[in-house]
Amino acid sequence: MKKSMVLLELIVSLLLFSILAISSSKMAFLLIKQNKESTFIVQNNLILETTRLFFIKHIDYAQYSRVGSKLYFNNNLLLEHISKFELNDLGTTRTVNICIYKNSICQVWKIKI
Repeated sequence: MKKSMVLLELIVSLLLFSILAISSSKMAFLLIKQNKESTFIVQNNLILETTRLFFIKHIDYAQYSRVGSKLYFNNNLLLEHISKFELNDLGTTRTVNICIYKNSICQVWKIKI
């Protein structure tokens, strides 16, 4: 009787440990995945912000050209993975509508001339 109780306690302990280990593994996996996604978004928002500052400094939009999914300035690569790029001139304000990585990160910039 004593050995069967010890065996039952061992089985219950292993079952609880297995459940705890599986749920901890799932939680760690989700945290890593969420961290990668948020890091990706933050890095690309930073890249877009530096591109916006570049646009503010270099207002002559005739020097910009888009070839496929790449944006060039004076035939020098400025930005990659562009899925949408529109320039609109509204008198004293120019609007740039830009999206990267298949429209996953989009921004609209209003730049005063």
